[in-house]
Amino acid sequence: MSLSLHRRRLLLTAGAACAAAALVPVLCRRYRDPTSSPAITTAMASTPATIALGDPKNFDLRAPGAGIDRQPVGMYFYERNWPMKQLGRVRYLQGRRSFDIPWVSGVMGSADPDEPEQGIYSWHVTAFAMQEARIAHELARDRLFSMFRDLLMVGWRPFVEVGDPRLFGAQAVRYQLQERGGVYLDASYLPTMEQWMQINEYLPIWRFWADGVYMSVRVVDEPALRDPAVEGVYMFSITLDSEAPHFWTYFDKVEDMHRWKELIPAEMARVAATRPGKEAELRRQGYVIDENYRDPPILALGQVQGT
Repeated sequence: MSLSLHRRRLLLTAGAACAAAALVPVLCRRYRDPTSSPAITTAMASTPATIALGDPKNFDLRAPGAGIDRQPVGMYFYERNWPMKQLGRVRYLQGRRSFDIPWVSGVMGSADPDEPEQGIYSWHVTAFAMQEARIAHELARDRLFSMFRDLLMVGWRPFVEVGDPRLFGAQAVRYQLQERGGVYLDASYLPTMEQWMQINEYLPIWRFWADGVYMSVRVVDEPALRDPAVEGVYMFSITLDSEAPHFWTYFDKVEDMHRWKELIPAEMARVAATRPGKEAELRRQGYVIDENYRDPPILALGQVQGT
């Protein structure tokens, strides 16, 4: 699937957690005339919903609008959607790593009733950069990085895939633009407006980890409004995974996913072995590698920070 098609599908459906039927007409009205003034003003619900991984008793989606979708395949999805005229606030709870997300249109938590001890193992949150129908591109960038600063202050750390080169700051942006994607960007590096408008062509992703939880933040903008002289529309897609679903992605077979604790050490070693060659090639191209970066510990295997 092309980036443009993937982007539009993400934006118009506003992610898996949203009520697509309700959102699409609103978003279409927003995009109909890129030069028109905003026609929709939204308010944000005052009382935040709370979400947390693990025991379902530890979160409160603040009904009405919340529910459990019990799928025939056996999965449970805990959902809540907010109307576009009154976007919600969500607080993610993880002790000192807790943080708030404003202007939320939907949340969805995933659980497997066959493994109740695992509880909710993943949350997906769909939010916007603004209450208004449109937003200045610079303000959208600044609001995203304000959230990133909050995350870094409470102890979330940047994450690099085990087999990927350790690029940060302007080095990661350079790679993103040169390769048209393919690397996570650095939450501590504020891109220039020229860079911001360019990297948004490639569905940029920022990744974090903290205490066995992995978070990704993807930015989706509307390409028709990617003009510095015209206000845009931005959606933030935020996913929080416990260790199990994070490491499931390394396997194709369901039976291997169930055995991930047994299989992941060898898989990590295999993937990690590809990093030195990639970094050596990038050094030859003039890139600077952050050799101080260390991969996160795998808590389920008894690893601790520094091993």
